[in-house]
Amino acid sequence: MTRKITLLFILFISTTLYSQVGIGTDTPNENSVLDIKSETKGVLITRVALTATNNASPLSQHVAGMIVYNITPSGVGDQAVYKGFYYNNGTEWIRLEPLTTQIGDIKHSLLTEDHNGWYLLDGRNTNLLPTKAQTNASTIGFTTQIPDARDRILKGKSALESLMDTGGNNTVNLSQTNLPNVTFTGSTNSTGDHNHNHDDKYHGTPESLNLVTGLLGILSGVVLNILNNDVGSDTVSTTVSNTSSNGNHNHTATVNTGGSAAPLDKVSHMVTNTFVYLGK
Repeated sequence: MTRKITLLFILFISTTLYSQVGIGTDTPNENSVLDIKSETKGVLITRVALTATNNASPLSQHVAGMIVYNITPSGVGDQAVYKGFYYNNGTEWIRLEPLTTQIGDIKHSLLTEDHNGWYLLDGRNTNLLPTKAQTNASTIGFTTQIPDARDRILKGKSALESLMDTGGNNTVNLSQTNLPNVTFTGSTNSTGDHNHNHDDKYHGTPESLNLVTGLLGILSGVVLNILNNDVGSDTVSTTVSNTSSNGNHNHTATVNTGGSAAPLDKVSHMVTNTFVYLGK
């Protein structure tokens, strides 16, 4: 009788001591069923080929808590699966995302098509989206169509704007205020002894005058015409007079741009596609 009690006691102790399994350790954590330790190796999760989120295959049925690594993209729409880790909630496979992604998140990408729950903002009607994506689009305000971000720069919505409002111009007009406030001053090259033309528009035909006597002659002609009652003449003639040459000289000119250096916005960009996350 004593021997039987001793044997049962030993079996009980053995079961208690080995309720946790340790790999790489003789002292597994008491709260774990399996404790794996290594400083040079990792844990390799089973790699399988899933077919769709709503299909348990290659398992015989959905098992809540099951974790696998899917090696083959498969399926379409809401039920599509991609390479990566999946866990099972008892009714379907759910992808373990590397980062938390929220419905309505926006991203830019060089990809050209919908992928992993991200939908291209191309202005399509929401009824063309998968059912789950339609529902999520409606919750963030896209009830009939998703925005068209092609050839657009997205900006934050102000208090006076509505969701999906568009605006802006494809051209920019330079005005004088955009010019710098600069005064240009310069002198012409001297061109030797020369004179200048002067147009006179008076009644009668004054004679050619030099620079000094020309102006006096013009004034005298006007007075004489008035005295001779020629002011009402129907004939007005133009006389081109030349000043006397004044030797070798040049001319100075000063021109102001009239600008105030108002800045002109210039945008540099790289072409990408814009996507909204509507879930998988």
